[in-house]
Amino acid sequence: MLDVVIIGAGPVGLYASTLASLHNLQGVVLESRDIVGGQLSNFYPQKKVIDVPGFISITADDFVDSLLKQNNDRANRLDIKVNETVESFCQSENGYIVTTNRNEYQTRTILIATGMGKSTPRKMGVDKESQFKNIYYAVKDKYVFKDKDVVIMGGGDSAVDEALMLQPIAKTVTIVHRREEFRAQSCSVDLMKERGIKILVPYVAKELSGEHEDVTKIILENKQDKSDCIEIATDAIVVSYGMVAGRNNFDLERYGTDVKVYDSYQTSQANVFAIGNAINYPGKVKNITCGLGEAVVAITKIDQIIHPGKNIPVHF
Repeated sequence: MLDVVIIGAGPVGLYASTLASLHNLQGVVLESRDIVGGQLSNFYPQKKVIDVPGFISITADDFVDSLLKQNNDRANRLDIKVNETVESFCQSENGYIVTTNRNEYQTRTILIATGMGKSTPRKMGVDKESQFKNIYYAVKDKYVFKDKDVVIMGGGDSAVDEALMLQPIAKTVTIVHRREEFRAQSCSVDLMKERGIKILVPYVAKELSGEHEDVTKIILENKQDKSDCIEIATDAIVVSYGMVAGRNNFDLERYGTDVKVYDSYQTSQANVFAIGNAINYPGKVKNITCGLGEAVVAITKIDQIIHPGKNIPVHF
């Protein structure tokens, strides 16, 4: 029987795996996608991450690679299995049986680190959006936009970071946000303004037109004064409206749509823990650093459950 099954191999799940090996826990990490790294790997691999300890700036891909190398450096590392989706888990005599699309695992404890699950990008919701091939919902290769007129739709961290990333490469970058104020980090917004990136607020997409499979023009409508419309020629549009979460359907108490947690991030089921963006609680901050800290607490508690008489160190 395993000590722990970690569900999800995003940044938080990978770090939890490293911590589990440091605590000499035996287990496995199950990831439903074909690569590890969660949203960072699947949607923002070239995005610069600036708010994790120890790095002035690091690309998402490099950060995930560092977490994976840290995990793989351990001789007693947990196995990471990709393309393996957890379908359900149920209580057994001594713990839980975790059923996936491929296997069954018996484990004493479970740690859920699924983040937003198999999330999908939120679209603009305008006619003809699906017919154009030069509308992107993630920037996986920034050089696709070299010497192009690019319009970025969105006002959060991802949209502003993409504007900053593409500005040195693209011919022009215009960012369009539906509100007057951006929701991104203020230092990034200030840098965007300093660099002279064109900012249009408060506008939303109203209409698209183009030739064959390429959009060549976007018409924007002012959210406050709907008679005010702007027409922009473009070679590519990046839609950064966030993700529609693919939440898990585990039989757990909820806080809104997220998993509710109690002391040491234990869920409503005994010895089932959850961390990262899969959970919510008063004061929760949904970023990587917060999730990494939650992993420390949860894995320490799991070690106490597995080894009740063990003198567990407070640091390594």
